[in-house]
Amino acid sequence: MMQTAWFDTAAPEQSSQPKRVATSKRSYTGDLFEMKAHSLLIACTAACPAVAEQKLPPFTEAVLPIGNDVYAVSIGPGGPDEEFGSDATNGGLYKLTPDGTTEEIKLSDGQGLRNPTGMVRSSNQIVIVDGNEIISTALDGTVNWRQALDEDGVFLYDIEALDENTLFVSDFGRGAFLSVATQTGQIQPYLNDLPVSGLARFAIAETGIYAVSWGSDDAWDSALYWVPHSSNGDNAVSLADGFGNLESVEIVNGTVVVGGYRGHEKYPNARLMRVETDGNILPLSAGSHSRGISDMLFDGSSIWLTYFYDASYAELPSQAAQNLD
Repeated sequence: MMQTAWFDTAAPEQSSQPKRVATSKRSYTGDLFEMKAHSLLIACTAACPAVAEQKLPPFTEAVLPIGNDVYAVSIGPGGPDEEFGSDATNGGLYKLTPDGTTEEIKLSDGQGLRNPTGMVRSSNQIVIVDGNEIISTALDGTVNWRQALDEDGVFLYDIEALDENTLFVSDFGRGAFLSVATQTGQIQPYLNDLPVSGLARFAIAETGIYAVSWGSDDAWDSALYWVPHSSNGDNAVSLADGFGNLESVEIVNGTVVVGGYRGHEKYPNARLMRVETDGNILPLSAGSHSRGISDMLFDGSSIWLTYFYDASYAELPSQAAQNLD
């Protein structure tokens, strides 16, 4: 069981920076999405070359192992500069088989995918977040439901399962969490009073949520937050900061691991880092060869890392969360 007592300490006072403007995917992307696209380009240009991994379609955001296959969502061949904010259905859901075959799975409703950035397994379904939409589909592409949130600023980014009835979703555009009913796709606000500007991916613990913020392109202002499940006036607690463009977080055997594109101000070449219970940051050797980690999944035995700009993924043993660089 995860230990969370250290989060009960008072959070450091946080500055009240104005939230950046972001608009719905169905209009244009706003400052937050332009910021991500720009900094991803910097990461792609400045980092060292990648070593060979299991290959993926270009600009894959996340992978999901199911049985012997691996499923992947890609935002499309144009990359973030072109695809984020576009209504073109250039995104895709793919199945990678053990023999090396990559198959694009077409969705049965004919509406396609635009900017899919996250997915989770829910019973026999894959549930995908795509801009302002959430889609539940069978493994063969048969759509169970598709729900849209047509509100200003929405850009849904990550999705995780709380239990068999409820999914949580992060809204990158508005810095908020949403709850989603697994059977119907009904969307409701969750912890509306706890905004995290530039909210990217998150991991669910017993009493709360670990979440990472994207930050700006030219500063060390990405952070790891602890967000309690209760909505009784608690604030999001900053557990560790000084990161550069964090995107992913996972809990690996009780250890909090974060991944991103520009490491930490102390370890700018790191891509994967462990956050100790006292907030200390330790760089890990895994992923250090890559140009950035867009998503991380721990399935109980293996850590699955998605390398966005390298168009590849790696399956690593859980011990990778302990191996320091």
